[in-house]
Amino acid sequence: MPTALITGYKGFIGSYLYEQLRNEGWKVFGMDLPQDVGKKRDWQSILSCGPVNYIFHLAGQLDDYYEGKPNFASYIDVNIRSIALMFEVIAENKIPIKKILVASSQSVYGEGDNKNEFDKLEPLSLYGASKAAMEQVFITLGRNLKIPSIALRYSIVLGPGQKYKDRDSRILPCFVKMAEDGLITIHEDGNQTRDFINIHDLIDAHLFIAKNDDINYGPINVGSGTTTKVIEVAEYIANKFNAKIYPSGKKRINTARNQTMNINLLKTLGWKPRFTWKDAVDEYIKAGF
Repeated sequence: MPTALITGYKGFIGSYLYEQLRNEGWKVFGMDLPQDVGKKRDWQSILSCGPVNYIFHLAGQLDDYYEGKPNFASYIDVNIRSIALMFEVIAENKIPIKKILVASSQSVYGEGDNKNEFDKLEPLSLYGASKAAMEQVFITLGRNLKIPSIALRYSIVLGPGQKYKDRDSRILPCFVKMAEDGLITIHEDGNQTRDFINIHDLIDAHLFIAKNDDINYGPINVGSGTTTKVIEVAEYIANKFNAKIYPSGKKRINTARNQTMNINLLKTLGWKPRFTWKDAVDEYIKAGF
C-alpha cells in the first residue's frame, strides 16, 4: 500500500487529492494549519508518524498582494523555506521517499501564450517569483538527494468547493456570485487569455505523474491546453443567470494580460485532460457552489 503525505490537505486542491488517494487505497497523512510548513519541528512531527513514500507539497503562500497586503517575506518563508526544511528532515532521518510533487504555477512565466517548460521565466508578481525560486531549490535538492522531484505548474483551476471571498478572488465563485446579483463586472475588456483546468483533471494528473517512473525531475505544465478568453467564461455563466456583463477596463496589478501554457510534454508522456472548464462551471452550480 503506497503511503502519502499531503501538505495543505484541507484546501481546495488538497481535499480533492486526499479523497482520491484514499479512494484508491493509499494510506494518507495530512499536514495543514495549525501545523506550519515553515517550521522544521512540524515537518519532523508529521514525517515521524509512519513510513511515507510520496509527498504532495501543496501548501503555499497564495497570491494576495493585489489586495494591498505587502507580506513580502511570507512568500519566501512559506514557498521556499518550507522546501529546504522538508528536505532537511528527509535527509537527517534518511526517509526513503520515492517521489515528491510540489504545486507551482503558470505565474512563473509572466506574460505570454503557449509557454512551455523551456521558456524563460519572467514572473510579474512576487508570488510568481517565489514559485520560480522554489522550483530551483526543490529540483536541486531533489537531484542532490536522488529523490525524484517534480514541480507542477498549474494553470487556473476550476471546480466545486471553491469559495467566494471578494470580487477580485477566484474567477468561478466570483463570477457566479456576481451573476446571482445580475451583473458580472470583468477586468479590462474581457479578451485576456487564460487556460482553465478542471479540478478532476488536475487531480488525475497528480496521480499519473506520481505513478509514472519515467517522470522524475523538472517542471511540468498542467493545464487543459485550451486557450479561453475571460469574457467567454463570463458569458457562459451570465447566460445561466440571465445576468449582464460589464467590462470595467480596470487592470489587476502585477498580472499578465495573456497567460497560457503548452501541455505537449505531459501529453507526450501519456496524459490528457478529460473534462472542460464548462464541465467545472456546471458542476459548481449544480453542487450549490
